[in-house]
Amino acid sequence: MKYITSSNKKQQGAIMVLVLSFFPLISVFAVFMLTLASQNYSTIRFQEHIKQAQLASVTAMDFAKEQYELDQSYNGTAETTLYETATHRVAFEVVSRGYTNPSQTQQDIQGFGRVYERVSGRLVQEREIQGKITYTSGTPQSVRFVFIIDNSGSMSESEWLQSKETADASIEYVLDNAPTAEVAVVQYGTNDSSHVHKYDVTVPFTKDPVTATTWDRRYGPGSPSVQDYQDHLPASLAEMRMDSVYGPGDALDLAGASNVQFVLFTDAYGERNSGGCCTSLKKASGEPSNWNSQDALSGYGEYNQLKDGTVFADDGYSGLTSGWTVLSVYDDDNNINTTSYGVLQTRRVSAAIASVGGDYDEGIDDNSGDPEGDGILPRKFIYQTLSAGPDEIISLLQQILEKEINI
Repeated sequence: MKYITSSNKKQQGAIMVLVLSFFPLISVFAVFMLTLASQNYSTIRFQEHIKQAQLASVTAMDFAKEQYELDQSYNGTAETTLYETATHRVAFEVVSRGYTNPSQTQQDIQGFGRVYERVSGRLVQEREIQGKITYTSGTPQSVRFVFIIDNSGSMSESEWLQSKETADASIEYVLDNAPTAEVAVVQYGTNDSSHVHKYDVTVPFTKDPVTATTWDRRYGPGSPSVQDYQDHLPASLAEMRMDSVYGPGDALDLAGASNVQFVLFTDAYGERNSGGCCTSLKKASGEPSNWNSQDALSGYGEYNQLKDGTVFADDGYSGLTSGWTVLSVYDDDNNINTTSYGVLQTRRVSAAIASVGGDYDEGIDDNSGDPEGDGILPRKFIYQTLSAGPDEIISLLQQILEKEINI
């Protein structure tokens, strides 16, 4: 027989008090974990709704292009259900903002994608794309492809040759598959000492594949201008803009063009505003004055004004807009972070330059002035090594020829 002494009773009582004292803590912890799980679920749902709205807005633009091609009097589509799930309804709408030329062969268009709760009808997410659609009466458009080639010093002579092989294969693909297409090659660089930003129209617009692929490096290692091995693309684009290169009789005269496409090959950092001048795809705030980049529009301004056609209109060709396809080969395992010049941020910046379409659906930098919509995914952006070959970028060019140029 066991005897419960007074001492044992006191010990059991103390243990019971201790156990009971943990109950409030356990309850608080349980509530915390439930709250955390709920927040994670809400975040996942929020991201999914954004993605659904983005896809619906892209669908709206594609639908508008098809309808306009079928009927030149097309002037938009009222909100239409795209699909429904057990909990939500996804819809798109096309709003025409009017014709941009007297012949009524081009319109400003807004494409909306919306996600609603099915039961309440509450709008939970909306995304918008703005752009232009062109009526071509079923015939291929007269497209101009401008291949922009980075000449930075980080590319050795052998690496640059690999890049040229990919560019040449892409050029040949376009000319072989688009009878109305013309291509041009532009190389750019910045002098390491004077910080003068440069560009070279190495190949003016041509339909001849031999002419289009017979060219050498203009700046950087192995070129006549060895010291021009930096790469500040916004500043070089600004020089092109101020030189009115797209105007009548100029180096990239767009006479007769109905569609303009830029294809960028680069290994530049995404964004820098300190250190030696200068490698950057985005015009950063606070760049040192001795970088001589004051003429470049801030942020993504140079790209956005090419996308919406402002630069072309200033050069005498109103009604034209442009698309951007970007191939980045910048890769540094020691700098994979999201700082201004890390690999991940460089990819985000590159995606913000690229046009809507393609398959890239990862991170993207803020670009509130993007005529195609801030943050819309996917984008026509590829990141790969120089040795990977041209297959991926040719796949994007195929999409452009088929979906946008009626090839």
